[in-house]
This record gives sequence, C-alpha cells and structure tokens, in this order.
Amino acid sequence: MWSVAIVAAGALGAPALSAQVPAAAPAASDSAGLVEVAAMHARQTAQHLEEQSAPRGRVARPDPGAASYLKGLAWLARDQNDSAEAALRAAITSSPNVARYHGDLAFTLTATGRWSDAEDEYRAAVRLQQANAWYFVELGAVQLAQQHWAQAAASFTLAVQVDSGVIVRQLIDPATQAFMHAGMAEALDDWAHMATTRFPSEPTPWLRLASVSYEHQDTVVGFPAIRHYRSLRPDDRVGALVYAEYMLNAGQYDSAATLAHQASPDSALQHLSVVVMYNAGGHLLQDGKFPRAAEVLQQARDLAPPADQPRIDLFLGVAKFRVLQPFYNDAVEHSDCHKSHAADSMLTDVAHLITSGIAADSALANQILAGAVVQYRTSIDGFVKQCANRH
Repeated sequence: MWSVAIVAAGALGAPALSAQVPAAAPAASDSAGLVEVAAMHARQTAQHLEEQSAPRGRVARPDPGAASYLKGLAWLARDQNDSAEAALRAAITSSPNVARYHGDLAFTLTATGRWSDAEDEYRAAVRLQQANAWYFVELGAVQLAQQHWAQAAASFTLAVQVDSGVIVRQLIDPATQAFMHAGMAEALDDWAHMATTRFPSEPTPWLRLASVSYEHQDTVVGFPAIRHYRSLRPDDRVGALVYAEYMLNAGQYDSAATLAHQASPDSALQHLSVVVMYNAGGHLLQDGKFPRAAEVLQQARDLAPPADQPRIDLFLGVAKFRVLQPFYNDAVEHSDCHKSHAADSMLTDVAHLITSGIAADSALANQILAGAVVQYRTSIDGFVKQCANRH
C-alpha cells in the first residue's frame, strides 16, 4: 500500500498513489419504509389486475374472504396488528388464491419484524400475481432485511423487468445495498447511472458513480459526480476520502491532504486517509512547500500504526530539515540568538525522525544522517556556543 520515495540532490521524489477508493457503501437501508410505500402501490395494482382479469358480461362470484379482508384492513389502519393478522388469515383461508390477501398479510407481519413469515406470504402473492411488480419489490425488501443479498438483488431486478415504474426514490438505497453485497458490480454500476438521472438529489448513487469512475480513470464523469455528492452530503467522510483521491490525482495536494484528514476520524477509513496524506505530503515536499509538507506528514504520522511510522518519519524528517535550513540561516544572518536553542531542538527532532526512518530505508536515512545532519549539528552547536559566550 505504500510507495517508496527517493531523495536526490536534497529533493524528495513524490511517491505514487497506492491507496484505493473506499467502497461506496449506501446508507443503511430502510426495508420497512420501502415496504410501506410498495404496499400501497401493490394493493392498488392488485385491484386493477383483478378487474382486468374478471370475466366480462358475467356476474362475479361472491368472494368468501372479502369481509374478513376488509376487517383486516380496518384493523391494520388502526395499528391493531394482531387483530389484522387474524382477520387476514381468515380471508386467506376462505380465498387462498387472492394475491391481495397474501400481500397485506405479509405487510402486517413486517410491522412486527417477522421478515421470514412475511417473505413466505410475499412469495405466495408473487406466485398468484406475477404481473404485479410491487410484490417483487416487497419481497426484495424483506429479503434485504434478513441480509439475503443475492435473493433481494434478484427480486429487485425482476421487479424492474416487470415494470420500471417501481423505480421510486425509496428503492434506490435498498437496491444499491443488495447489488453491492451480492457482488453484482455491473448491475450496481447500471443502477447508479440510472439513479443519478432519475433522482439527482439522492446522494448514494453519486458516490457509487464517482467510485466507479475513479477505478476507470474517468475524471470527466467522476469529478462532477463526487462534487455533486459532496454538495448533498458535505460532512460524509467516505465522500471526503474519495474526493481526496481525485484531488491527489489532479495534483491538488493541499486540498487532498485536507480532505483526507477530514475522513480520518472514521476508523474504517483511517489507513486509506494516512496513505493519501503520506502521498500528498511527499508531493508537497517535492514541490518545495516544506512547512505544509511537514504539517501533512506529521498528521499522517500521528494517525499511522507503529509499523508504518518509520516510512513517514523519513520524509517528515526531510521536510522538517528543509524548514530548519532557512530558519537557521536567518538566525545566523541576523545574529538572532533567541533562535539558537530553537534551531538546536529542531535539528534534534530531525535527527530522531531520520534515525527512525532507518527501518524503512537504511541507505537513504544513513546518508542523510552522515551528511546534512552532521554538518548542521556542527554549525548549530557552534552558533549556540557563540550565543552563550555573548551572555
């Protein structure tokens, strides 16, 4: 995950990007919320399909389960779920082949989180009325609630194939989650493109589109996508890290470091954040922005695990050394003895960091220690002594 930088003629070669964009995970899906929306549409669609299939010119047979069904709906409207369940089961006993009865019983069962029982009833509704795409949506929602990712993804796919009108805002995040966890990358990408077009105010598809575009090195699509996502969720840390990677590749190293640092409090993103800051700090060092490079590399070191610190220490030591040089030269030029002890402390810190960096690159670290650090130690010791004699 780390790349190796090279110090040549006192300049640090910038390391290449070695992190990957984090998974564009959607927000936790609201299966109950999706079921509630879909249930209303399913009931209306079921009634319409029943009317279409009724024999023309003949008097319809009385439905023995209708009275119990209406009682069940009345109980359901009053949130009396136990009474609603009993009435709807009675309706199914009397009329087992009416999809609506199974669908509304399943909806009643979801109210108490009985997802597996609800799934059985939705399967019955689907079997009886396959043209009703909303039953596939509800089936997928209860499968998602049970973390049956592949089954949920299949149900949502069938729903859209039966009737694309089921693509409502409440379906976006649940379907994204199902496709992602099921490992259906192509379907997930297609879903993200569709969702950003239909629902531009929904954040999750924009993040997915940005992540996919980053993997394909498509900044034309990716940059606007991640910027739009950031406008919708400015405080989201995953979005901040994805944007940081885009900015790093675009040469906007200062912004990349700032964004990565914003993402770093999330423990799941911390390692990637450190890698981005490490790379950004290396580029800033190469560009001669030594104070900012030192600041960014210090932030990366503070977050890095002990095993990774020597790698950062080496470049942090170089950055701090390049900050020390003008500081010390200015002190000598103006005979500013107030800075003598500060310069001494700065060099001690540099030596400590470079020494730590031996574990990452012993040849490079020893070269710096034996060369520049020794030379400046002699000069600074002399300056400190000279200042002491003045007093």
